[in-house]
Amino acid sequence: MTSCKRQRRARPGAPALALLLVTAGVALGAAGAGVRATPSNVGWGGFGNTADENRHSPLTQIDPRNVDQLGRVFTVDFRKIDPTVRRGQQSYPVEIGGTLYVTTNNDNVWALDATNGDVKWRWQPDNVAVFNNFGIVANRGVAVCDGRVFVLTLDMTIVALDQRTGKLIARVPIARAVPGASSNFGYSETSAPICAAHRVILGAAGSEYGVRGFVMAYDTNLAPAWPNPFWTIPPSLRGWRRLSRVVGGGVVWTPTTVDLSTHTLYFGTGSATPLYYPAFRPGSNPRADSIVAVDLATGKMKWWQQQMAHNEWSYDTAQPPLVYTAKIGGKKRRIVSVATMEGVWFAYDARTGAPIYQRVKVIDRTEHPALQPGKLVSVFPSSLGGLNYSPASYDPHTNYVFNAASETAATFIQAKLTPTQKKRKLIQGDVFLGLENGDFGSVLPGWHDHGSISAIDVGTGRQVWKVRTPEPERGGVTTTESGLGFAGGGDGVLRAFDLKTGKVLRTFQTGNQIAAGPSIYAVDGKEYLAITSGGTPTSSGGGTASQLQVFALGGSQTQSPPPKLPLRLDPAEARTTILASPTAPKPALRPAVTSKMTALGRARISTGSALSIRPWDPNSSNQQDAAGRVTLGRTPVKGVRLRVDGYTLPAATAADGSFHYAADITAARRHRVSIASLTRATVKGRRLTDAEQGALRNLTAGFSVGYGIDRVTVRVQKNGTVLVSGRVHDTAGTPPPHVSLFTYQLSGKITDSSGKPVQGAVVVTRTQDRQFWTFSSASNANGHYTSFFAASDQAGADPVPITVQVASGATLYVTPATVTVPFRSLQSAVMDIQLPAGSTALVVPKPSTEAAAVYEGLVVGVTGPGGVVKPLTERWPDARGSFSMVLPASVRGKRLHFWENQRQFVSGFAARPGGLVDLRSWPGSLPPAVAAGLGTVVVPKR
Repeated sequence: MTSCKRQRRARPGAPALALLLVTAGVALGAAGAGVRATPSNVGWGGFGNTADENRHSPLTQIDPRNVDQLGRVFTVDFRKIDPTVRRGQQSYPVEIGGTLYVTTNNDNVWALDATNGDVKWRWQPDNVAVFNNFGIVANRGVAVCDGRVFVLTLDMTIVALDQRTGKLIARVPIARAVPGASSNFGYSETSAPICAAHRVILGAAGSEYGVRGFVMAYDTNLAPAWPNPFWTIPPSLRGWRRLSRVVGGGVVWTPTTVDLSTHTLYFGTGSATPLYYPAFRPGSNPRADSIVAVDLATGKMKWWQQQMAHNEWSYDTAQPPLVYTAKIGGKKRRIVSVATMEGVWFAYDARTGAPIYQRVKVIDRTEHPALQPGKLVSVFPSSLGGLNYSPASYDPHTNYVFNAASETAATFIQAKLTPTQKKRKLIQGDVFLGLENGDFGSVLPGWHDHGSISAIDVGTGRQVWKVRTPEPERGGVTTTESGLGFAGGGDGVLRAFDLKTGKVLRTFQTGNQIAAGPSIYAVDGKEYLAITSGGTPTSSGGGTASQLQVFALGGSQTQSPPPKLPLRLDPAEARTTILASPTAPKPALRPAVTSKMTALGRARISTGSALSIRPWDPNSSNQQDAAGRVTLGRTPVKGVRLRVDGYTLPAATAADGSFHYAADITAARRHRVSIASLTRATVKGRRLTDAEQGALRNLTAGFSVGYGIDRVTVRVQKNGTVLVSGRVHDTAGTPPPHVSLFTYQLSGKITDSSGKPVQGAVVVTRTQDRQFWTFSSASNANGHYTSFFAASDQAGADPVPITVQVASGATLYVTPATVTVPFRSLQSAVMDIQLPAGSTALVVPKPSTEAAAVYEGLVVGVTGPGGVVKPLTERWPDARGSFSMVLPASVRGKRLHFWENQRQFVSGFAARPGGLVDLRSWPGSLPPAVAAGLGTVVVPKR
């Protein structure tokens, strides 16, 4: 059977009879010998075409016998349409219903006629100026489903656009469902989301800034589809991250993969960080550099396998995994496979995760000895990879997996840090730990980075052929049913090759470096190939253009002049730049009940006892079932739909009024419960009355997760004040991470030229070595802004020269290129800025130093009958978790309830374990995510 299929594919134009069997809805493609019929409209549905990311098209019109007739039919030069479009392209086009959806930098989305490139609509973010400061020129594309186009923005929002018109439907901050997932903490979005089973799935970039990797699923209305994010690594300062806040990573920064036959989601994770200084994260760093399988419906883990433990070379499992059915040993098996930035390939049983093949070499040299402080070490590949985001393709006829790889090298010199330098490096914003010669090493003398395209036989696990290309392959491979593969290289050449042999059958010079993969589709019976060109600085010195080029049989054979290539590649990866470190959520320990009176009694949502924080377990989803009930008096209410933190529970309340929620038990937080719908709610078998619905509708409650509180003592002191003390710990008896320096603060006021406050402006600061960028909060109605900030650079300068910019809507105000602002090293600062009139040239006064810093830690407080009780003095939990507070005499004889809050606090003096808390930042009321009612004490009257 196989040989028969291969024979038919090898004879694309032979049977004349085949051309007579064209039925309605099927048309012939471009004129030319051997052109076969193709279905009228076959799209390219997403980043990898289908949810399994196989990058395989069923189209056969372009085949090995006529591929030499492939020519360029049109080019869309985005910079000619809009000169403000920045150079650089990594977008993977999506084609549906005759429309191509493509992105350009700064998160612009374009809808184009798929046959001629005419612009149908375009969408731009309204705060586009701030994106110019991210140092990134990549957005890898969109997802399209349920009539909506989804794109992720650099400043961590998910955008839904009307597929037909491009009109903005919604723009939702990802941090709303993923606590701490904002650019202020080091996250950013550069990749395409994935649509599958009416869900939108995404991760985020930011490993090198110590963030906590995650994956999250949304319904296409952008409501959370899971009760919690799937966190890939432990919370900050816990587990293998315990030594420093700059330890983190494990991000999912490339598209995910879905097996719709089993509703399983697969994704790869990035390296643990600091990238080149593993002494701060000893051990195997579980679930970093891994492939993880989770249930698409619930977000709960099925299995995980690690591809590299103790990684000190900045290699990620970044390639989107493939899932497919292949023959091994004569039997069909469901397989998930992935290649890594180390340059090796793995295959696993898709259901169990059991290894099938491990460490099959894709590139020639995978030599990476341990880094040594102050000594040159030659590394193959460099931190570019290998297999970076470059997607693979699987062809069911050959049973081959195809990879387009970068064969790179570098010399690394690990930083030789003094004890003082190490201490400086352990705060957010001074995260550079690793190489003296730049983030990704200098070029290896005498070596020229190049590329390769190769095939692995899944039946044997062996590489069967390999073709070398002159420049690294960054964009990946696309295959078709006709036996062809396509890939674009850093030399600007689009290559078509025979899948069985690897023989290159057609080359076409596009004129600019290529760092994206081809998308293949058919409109009105004509087959097209679309690919973006322009590349980025990491793709053979790209970042030269921003174009979409589309090819078909019978197109122009005129090729472009080749791009100017560097003599030697600079392997410095322009990775995500922003800040660092995630926040932890907040806690609890007792039942939370809210109620309103009805004829049957009080309407209540009861949520039971709080859940205690547990140590993070890499072999667990780190969730625990929490139960609650909805009642009127003692009578249960059936059929109530509930929402928890924006996530609508899949099941309505049962006959006994009960409901269940899977709570994340790794971080302290209160999960808010509210009524989503009463449409089908009943009590005693009847529909609810209007009064009963009114009593229930606005009820709220909460599930709390927190550190256990015990050894509580309460004593009235001689002066009448009340001393409360106790201890906080997780289920293993381990205290929470102690308070420590988080970063510093920059604050001030922004005014226009007349002195009026400017609202919505963002202050951006950037060190000259580009190691540290900050993005302030948008200025409020009074013009005030604040920013996490650390004035520090690799040179250890004091004062630190920093570039200052202000982004306001689409306008970017900048200081002249030669002008920097001096900031005292590792100090908080105050800087007021007045924007100029009729100009974008910014003049910034010298900032003043402020005696304050930002610390992060867990505080324990109490509420009383009147709300939050502000203590007279408060001490941070010490190394054993012991805390204490002195309360005013007014609490005597009152019942008090404990709350916990893990967050960042500005302090005017140094915060230390067991030391005093700066009460200027004590809350007047509790934010919704802070768990209250974690324990109760009754203060004696005397």
